[in-house]
Amino acid sequence: MLSTARRITYLLAFGAAMLLFATGCGGDASESADTGDTDTVTLEPGERSPTIDGATARFEAPESEAVLDPGEVEVEVAVENFIPGSQTDIPRLDEIANSEDGQHTHIIVNNDPYFANYNTDAEPFSIGELEPGAYSAFVFPSRSFHESVKSEDAYDLVNFYVGEEAEGEDFPLEEGEPSIIYSRPKGTYSGDGAERIMLDFYLYNVELSEDGYRAHYTIQEEGSDETVAELTMDEWTPAFVEGLDSGTYTFTLELLDENDERVPGDFNYTEREVEVER
Repeated sequence: MLSTARRITYLLAFGAAMLLFATGCGGDASESADTGDTDTVTLEPGERSPTIDGATARFEAPESEAVLDPGEVEVEVAVENFIPGSQTDIPRLDEIANSEDGQHTHIIVNNDPYFANYNTDAEPFSIGELEPGAYSAFVFPSRSFHESVKSEDAYDLVNFYVGEEAEGEDFPLEEGEPSIIYSRPKGTYSGDGAERIMLDFYLYNVELSEDGYRAHYTIQEEGSDETVAELTMDEWTPAFVEGLDSGTYTFTLELLDENDERVPGDFNYTEREVEVER
């Protein structure tokens, strides 16, 4: 039978041998966990999809500075050289989240998340129950995978009041103000649609450049102050994020001036909560 001293000597020698073996095989367990299966998050600008020549969206109603009754409010949008309901048949269709209902227009009211309007004619479309106040509605054509049709005249803006007592209030988006309009992402992304998520915006009365106005994105996970990804853009293109784990994220978009200061305006700072389900 081994003495106590000899048993201790054997145990120490065995422990040293196991430590040497682990070192030779590439490190300890904690290092392996730190370099496990977590994806690297990338956020990069992409290219615009091919243009849709002459595509436009216009508000037929309400008229500019109209005064509407409080309650459910409807707008009417007419399109030209653009077919709502059809699929935008280019490779990007299969690369990101796509609407089975096809092309549509995005209607954004007071910088809230957009309404997707699939009407083919200038039919009444509800934008919800509105309380008295001043409202700005912005519309532009969208491909079936929600990338906006980007041009200087594809969009339309209408400012109106709800309730007579609102007359004279400032509109959230005054005509002629340099502004950036948040569009995507929105809602929940699941399965294949969560692998590569598009970020998209619309420009109003402003151009981006290296030494002028720029668009700035940040992505943060819920419950954390750390930034998951960040991107400053000086060209009007979509961007794409890959590698987000399942969770809730805050996507922030802001318009910066040449001094990296945020440009004043209700539309120039936007936060959206987005769910990712891998």
